[in-house]
Amino acid sequence: MKIAIIGAGISGMSCALELERNGIYPDIFEERPRPGELFNHVAGILQLMNRPVRNPLDWLKRDYHINIHPIATWKKLTMNSPNVKRVVNSRKFGYFLERGQSERSLETQLYKQIKSRINFNYRANYSELAREYDYVVVATGNRQISATLGIWKNIFLTKVRGAIVKGNFNPEELIMWVDTDYALGAYAYLTAFSPTRASLVLIHANANPQEMERHWLTFLKKEKLDYQIEENFLLEHIAGTVYPHQVRNIILVGAAGGFMESFLGFGTISALRSGVLAGRAIAKRLPFGKIIAELDKEMRRSVRIREVLNTMDNDDYNHLIATGTFPIIRQINYHTNIPVLRIAGDILELIRFSTNLRQKSILPPIPIKSANKKNK
Repeated sequence: MKIAIIGAGISGMSCALELERNGIYPDIFEERPRPGELFNHVAGILQLMNRPVRNPLDWLKRDYHINIHPIATWKKLTMNSPNVKRVVNSRKFGYFLERGQSERSLETQLYKQIKSRINFNYRANYSELAREYDYVVVATGNRQISATLGIWKNIFLTKVRGAIVKGNFNPEELIMWVDTDYALGAYAYLTAFSPTRASLVLIHANANPQEMERHWLTFLKKEKLDYQIEENFLLEHIAGTVYPHQVRNIILVGAAGGFMESFLGFGTISALRSGVLAGRAIAKRLPFGKIIAELDKEMRRSVRIREVLNTMDNDDYNHLIATGTFPIIRQINYHTNIPVLRIAGDILELIRFSTNLRQKSILPPIPIKSANKKNK
């Protein structure tokens, strides 16, 4: 069986690893000179997102055969809104992983495990490969091919402005800021590579580059952040949904397949899972749409929660952080295994479905006289 994978990101490489487990060695095409995102940063894996799974990394190793090593365990969460600050400590919120092209990044870890050849500096044409290969797995990390196929729908567009900074940091802590003055519909966060080096990231919805730079300066000034900046970066991110996830012999995974949790923008776990499931579907000749049904449902839940987040203002953020850290609620959110987000997402999905159903059923009433005449 001939398989092509476009993209040597984490979803493409996890797909390759699953295929190799089943004796299939794909051809991988990557337009960059090496795997990994262009800028280094620290991503969080939050256990809350994957409940009732207790340990996400053990789960990935056991059920998906993905063996990766974090740079730190996530034990502290500091949340800041304009008028509220709360600190929550836990034995384990989750883990921190380095992303990018460094020696200990997630991408490098996966790259070292792959036996298949990666064709670097190769801009692949998916339609040409689809004629040559039995399957083409699209793992490009963007919407381009999905949109060309007519199966992509935008959810939200954001600009990501960030920097690598120097200072004194706790590698086990994530610091988060929410404020519509500089992070409309999103947030800012800091995560550490080490006690002296961290990534500082600001996300804002629907801003052009000039506006984003103004928001970045507002953020630094308002939060009194004077870290020494080592490196700057600016990216655009477009989140969306994809349906169907397979078109003929073309399968879409990772961000290209809409597999990014929309609530907070966490995409590591879903990207890895979608890649593995694509490899499993191909090797075992299973329908990809069926095998990713539960993952797709999780993505829809996160969209509903994101829709609520998009309507919030600073007063809402103050209330959310204050309420979410009440002792009983904090215990449920951070110290139990109750799938809080799954329950919330299911409720919002049910509300959305009921609303759509009512809207579709609104028809002009049948005049009583006309109906009587017809009955006669």
